[in-house]
Amino acid sequence: MTVNDISNNYIYNLDDDLLNSLKLLSFDLTTFENVEPTIKDTPNTSKSSKDIMIYYKSDLHRYNLKREQKNLPAINEEEFENLLETQSIESLSGSDYDTENESEDEINNTEQEQKVNTLIKNLEKAEINENESFKSHLNTKSPFVLFGSSMISDEKAIGIYKSIFNETYINNPLEYLKENQRTSNSKSAIFMIGGGHFAGAIISHEKNSNSGKSSKIDQVNVIESKTFHRYTTRRKQGGAQSASDNSRGKAISAGSSIRRYNEKALMEEVRELLSKWRDHLNECSTIYIRANGPTNKKVLIGYEGSPIKADDKRIQKIPFSTQRASLSEVKRSWVELSHFKLVDLPKVIPPSEKDKKPKESNVATETSDADKKINDKSNEIMPFFKKQKAPKFIKWVNDNKIDVNTFVINSEELLNNTPTFLHYASANGLSHMIQVLLINLKASPLVENYAGRYPAELGNQTSKRAFQIARHKLGDDYCNWELAKVGVAKSKEEFDEEDKKAEEIASLEKKKLLESQAESKNPIEKHRSINLNQNSSGLNDDQRARIMREQRARAAEARLGKK
Repeated sequence: MTVNDISNNYIYNLDDDLLNSLKLLSFDLTTFENVEPTIKDTPNTSKSSKDIMIYYKSDLHRYNLKREQKNLPAINEEEFENLLETQSIESLSGSDYDTENESEDEINNTEQEQKVNTLIKNLEKAEINENESFKSHLNTKSPFVLFGSSMISDEKAIGIYKSIFNETYINNPLEYLKENQRTSNSKSAIFMIGGGHFAGAIISHEKNSNSGKSSKIDQVNVIESKTFHRYTTRRKQGGAQSASDNSRGKAISAGSSIRRYNEKALMEEVRELLSKWRDHLNECSTIYIRANGPTNKKVLIGYEGSPIKADDKRIQKIPFSTQRASLSEVKRSWVELSHFKLVDLPKVIPPSEKDKKPKESNVATETSDADKKINDKSNEIMPFFKKQKAPKFIKWVNDNKIDVNTFVINSEELLNNTPTFLHYASANGLSHMIQVLLINLKASPLVENYAGRYPAELGNQTSKRAFQIARHKLGDDYCNWELAKVGVAKSKEEFDEEDKKAEEIASLEKKKLLESQAESKNPIEKHRSINLNQNSSGLNDDQRARIMREQRARAAEARLGKK
């Protein structure tokens, strides 16, 4: 049987011949290369340039540099968090610090710093025998556990996401696969929350029995599902209201009050749903969570009475990028998680080549003469490009005969995964330059960066709108917009109309909130105000003015009484 003969890749319903042919592949510590999926429909798991810059400033990067010096493979964020969680703060030297005048965040940061320093010290003390090479199926940087099979070529492997196997089975994944074939009562949960959007589902491992459904998405057997949306993000500035309050102090405005109210309402709705699904959750083998930030994570797990405890071993992160929380995105994520991939085998770096490999910290400084020429050219135009000075940029491109699809801005932006002008404009929200590049300079949105991501994938909401407007102007024949991850074509007028409707909804919510606040006034003052207004009917102007003075005087007395 060849690779093409394997049509059923659903891991909970594998062919018996294929299942019996699987062999767990192990690798030694010299296997450093990441394994990327080779099939086209696999979503890209790369991080944006902003995420990469944050990583290089993180404790995880510092710890991985120390591991590299010991010829140990780098670990991912989840493995690093597990190390920190198992590190006891009481065992650290210098842990008796004064916390009386420190905030909770400052205390947590101090504890984290001490734990990281201790991990690094323990790593430096450990004696590593370079001649010994421990073999494990977890020694690659791949997001997959890899299996060999007689049904595929020797250069390929069957990859199943590590997230499928919880702590109980990660050391024996074959056992998990064999125990979970065609079981009608096994199920998993997926929850996504962020930006005021929530989507959750309980999914049976048994496929949908409706034989008329042919696509993988339609075959997802959803037992329970629910979505919520509340206006919680600051539309112009972006970000949640609670995050803004924590960083800048509590804002005083009608909009901020509405967002705070909606954040609380969303949390209550989600927690009520989790309580309702408690029995289903107790039966789930795995619980997948995608939560943007610690605040959203606390909505789902670890609160008092939560059906999902913070230390629940079934909790797994979704190991790839996802779009806005919705039922369709939950189902797409389940399809991605639950179907194996055919991937290339990881390459082994011989010790001699590994020693020649430049250290991570020196990559940015070792530039060639060609890089310097590129830097000189890009430095000449980048100030104008960032300020979106389109005429000067177009003239510079034409005068220097620049191919905007192949010209690499500079080595720093290559490292940040924004090598081309279109990648950079998208990642930095330069909406005008996105349209100039696409419409005026005929740039291609199908150029991939070093991590295999298209420009539109790096953008914020403003950038994605610019791509959609350009698609509307250029037409669907210009390129494969779906492959480029560009949304449906829309005109600027259509977006303006959507914004207008959104503002009307926000205004209506604001009005309802103000009415609700008015209803909650002191009932005595409210009754007194009503009586005064009623008694003023049929009075002349002087009498009505006297009543109004008395009303203001009583209001002043009430304010003084509160003080």
